[in-house]
Amino acid sequence: MASPSAAAPHPTSEPERRDRLLPWIAAERTLRSVLLLAVGIALVTHPHENWAHEVSRLAQHLGMDPKDNWIQRLVHKVKRIRAHEDMVFGVAALAYGALEATEAYGLFRRRPWGEWLTVVATSVLFVPELWELAKSVSLLKFAALAVNALVVAYLVWRLRRRRLSHPS
Repeated sequence: MASPSAAAPHPTSEPERRDRLLPWIAAERTLRSVLLLAVGIALVTHPHENWAHEVSRLAQHLGMDPKDNWIQRLVHKVKRIRAHEDMVFGVAALAYGALEATEAYGLFRRRPWGEWLTVVATSVLFVPELWELAKSVSLLKFAALAVNALVVAYLVWRLRRRRLSHPS
């Protein structure tokens, strides 16, 4: 029979339980995972769709002007994707969505491994984010990079604080 401490959830201090920012980060990761998984499933199950037309239709359905400059740039980029690449992008979206879902679970459950996974996975993606920002600056790209940098800084601070308060 397992000891009661083995079945108990990971111990957290009172300030860590009261932390209200961690669930928001987890919710953001959950939203990302849902979107990525939906895109991945769509690409894998419908590899020869006219996705550029679908992007325009979705923009119009959401009340946006499909002739808007940024939507046209997106449509142009989507048109350049060949049909056989749909499967590659779909599998990549599914894998990234699964990673985001795992991060969200670990963060919701307030597990240190979830915080570490989020720090490492998000930090690794700084390089492509900076590359994209260097190619063309946009408010959305800058905001995404800033949010990710703040999330990493906050989680590193939490992990460091935990390590200092609970030395091994």
